[in-house]
Order: sequence, then structure tokens, then C-alpha cells
Amino acid sequence: MDASPACSGERETDLQGFVSWAGAHHRSLPPVHSEYDLDVFGQMVGDAQVVALSEAMHGAAEPLEFRNRAIEYLVRQKGFTAVAIESGIVEGRRIYDYVRAGEGDFDSVLAEGLSWTFDQLPQNRALIRWLRQFNASSGCLRKVNFYGYDVAGSPGETRARRGLRTALSEALEFLRQVDNRAGSRFDARLGTLIQHIHFDLCSSQTAPTYEKLSSGQRDFLTATIADLIALFERRSETYSERASPREYEWAYRAAIGARQADSWLREIPVGWYPTSPPARFPSQQTQFLAAATEVRDRAQADNLGWILAQEGPNGKLIVFGHRYHVSAAPVRATWSGKCPQAVMGVHLRRLLGPQLVTVGSLVAAGEINGEEFQQTLQKAGGDRLDGIVGSLGSDHCLLDLRQAPPAVARWLEKEHLLAAVPLGDQQDSMAVPVSRAFDLLHFIRNVTPAYRGPI
Repeated sequence: MDASPACSGERETDLQGFVSWAGAHHRSLPPVHSEYDLDVFGQMVGDAQVVALSEAMHGAAEPLEFRNRAIEYLVRQKGFTAVAIESGIVEGRRIYDYVRAGEGDFDSVLAEGLSWTFDQLPQNRALIRWLRQFNASSGCLRKVNFYGYDVAGSPGETRARRGLRTALSEALEFLRQVDNRAGSRFDARLGTLIQHIHFDLCSSQTAPTYEKLSSGQRDFLTATIADLIALFERRSETYSERASPREYEWAYRAAIGARQADSWLREIPVGWYPTSPPARFPSQQTQFLAAATEVRDRAQADNLGWILAQEGPNGKLIVFGHRYHVSAAPVRATWSGKCPQAVMGVHLRRLLGPQLVTVGSLVAAGEINGEEFQQTLQKAGGDRLDGIVGSLGSDHCLLDLRQAPPAVARWLEKEHLLAAVPLGDQQDSMAVPVSRAFDLLHFIRNVTPAYRGPI
């Protein structure tokens, strides 16, 4: 992927200007594993209502560890009231209750409450433990809430413990409790269709899957979900009285989540069939994922809007996700065919303006892993922003792009490549207009695997 073309002489001069300015203005931090205060970070955040932290790739320990320290700082020193991470919004209800002193076995809570297999990461486990302990402390006047903000059911991730039926199943379960006759009607209407709310990119299965549905069946499923949402809206007062306003809000969001999952699935072309592993990006078999991901990112932003409404006028929210989603400017990525994608942060910036601070994660080298993979990152070179910031000499630092002088600011407004990250057996690059995408940059020279279990 090529960044925006420019005269090589001008590009070199602009680059030198950025390096000179950044060299003088970046703020070095001790190693991520060590103890340190984050007052410099707090000064950069200022009075923002929402701080969106990011990770350059999933499966690295240090960005997650920095996130945990930043969350603790922002809660204790800045009065932030909630944390929302890139995990299913319906699944997150389980952890929402748990950190507010709800009951449950810790391992089961995480397995049910985090999507994308993120319950396996020790840094996520540490975060949930800290939130529960903080909320249980005697000096805690307002409990800090936890949310997921992603599409429920981990669309495309077959290893997830709760699949794409999660949101619809939760909404129907609530309906049976408050309006059993209506629940029975919807159960009969859906019949076996609900079993087809499942998708696997690389596996041809005999079990029911979404691509096996005809165009008419897809339309019928979509119409049924729309009617379910309309019923929830029409009978909101009745259902709130029969359960509680809070229970109704979560159930109604589950119904909306069912529509989000269905909208993602509808991007799969009629007649599509699973590809043989490993999947190739981009390819004819995977090209629908570009539109499906835009559906997902818009849903993420809508879910965050709902979360902010739940937190009220005095709420302050910490968001965490992949830098692809957090970018407040459209992103070009290899996997999506290099077309600019309208990502979650774009919608969030439109909603919040300067009340949103986005933090771009940069990583120069290292290793990452997950439950079933371990990969070495390509070392970021001088053509990538991660490598350019790495040339400043700091192993761990922050840089406030909003403070750049005019000439450097113009260079930062151009599209720049970020370090390539593994995508199966391929490398995925992304390019963004940096200063539109991120207010702050957080650089870590070397990362280590996040997952501590067997590979």
C-alpha cells in the first residue's frame, strides 16, 4: 500500500521537520511493566468526556497493560465513570453486573461476558478484577461501569463462546418473561431460522449457516427482527413496569443488537460459499467483509452513544479497541481492498467533537499471540509512522499531535502508513491522515505476547 504521493525532496524535508519537532516534544515514560505516574497523560487528556485508547494489534501484552494503568489513573484522578472495550455489548451485561458486586464464578463471568476469546487474556482478567475491587472499596461514591460496545456474537470468529444468535436469544428470553404470548408468537415465527444465524468464513458445514438461507428467508428474518424491535418500542412502558427500566433497557439493546448482527450477515452475497483456509485478503470470497465491517463500525459507534446515555450528563467514558476502529479519520487497509473505510472513531468524532481524545497505538517490533497462534511482527521501517517515531530513541513515549507547529501539522494531516501487522499468513497495512485520526500517539518499541496459555 502506498501513502499519498509527494515529491521525494519535499517528503524528506517534511519528515525531518516532524522528527525534529517530535524529538523535542515527545514525553518518555518508563517501561510499561514498571511503576510510574501518568500525570503527563492526564494533562494531555484535559477535560475530555471520552478518551479512546487503542492497540496496534490484538495479542500484545504491553498495550493492554498500559490501558489498565491508564484506566486506573483516569478513574482515580479524572473521575471517569465507565470503561467500554471492543467486545460484544450483549455479552458485556454479564461483566457489568459482576463489577457492580454481582454474583458469579469469575472464570464463568469472563467466558460469558467477553467476546472474541478475549477472556483468555490475563490483562483483561486483571482489569475486571480491579474494577470489582474498586467498586467494592468504601470510598467509592459512584460505581465504575463496564460495557462491551461491539456487535454481539463476535461476527466471523467461530471460536467465540457465544455466537451470532446471542443478541436475538437474549431479547426473546426477556420477551417470554414479560409477555409470554408475544414471545411464543415470535418463537413460532422464527422456527428453525434462528439456527441459521451462524457464519464461518473458511468451513463448509452441514449444520445450518446463514449462507444457506434463500433471499426470501433472509428478508423474513430481517422483517421479524424489525417487528420485534417495534414491539419493544411500542410496549416500552409496560415491559419496564413488568421487569424494571434497567432490565428493559438492556433487553431493548439486545433487540437492537440482533438487528446489528443481521445487518452484518446481510452483506454476505446470496450464493456465497465458504473459502478454503487460509482466507485471502482481499479476494472475491472476502470482499463483502469491507461493507460488513463498516456495518460493524457504525454499530460500535451507535452502541457507544447508548452507553454514554446510560452514564448520564456527568458520565465520562474510556473506550478501548484496535487502532483501526479508534481512528477518527477514514482508514485504508490492505484487507479491505485499500478503499477508505468509515470506522467507529469517525462517527464518534462527529458525535463528540473535541470532547473526544483519540490515542493511536504505535509498535515498532515484537511478538504477539492468542489462543491458537504466535507471530513475530515485521520490524517497522522508516516508511512507517511506527518506525519514524521509533527513531526518536525512546522505548515508551507519548506525543501530543495537537501541539504541532503549522508546518508539522500539515505533514501530519497527510495520509501515512502504519506498521504492517499479521493477518493470518499475510501482512495487513493501514494508512490514515494521522492528525485527523489521532490526537495523541502512544509508542512502545517492543511488545511481548499477551496470552499466557499453551499455543
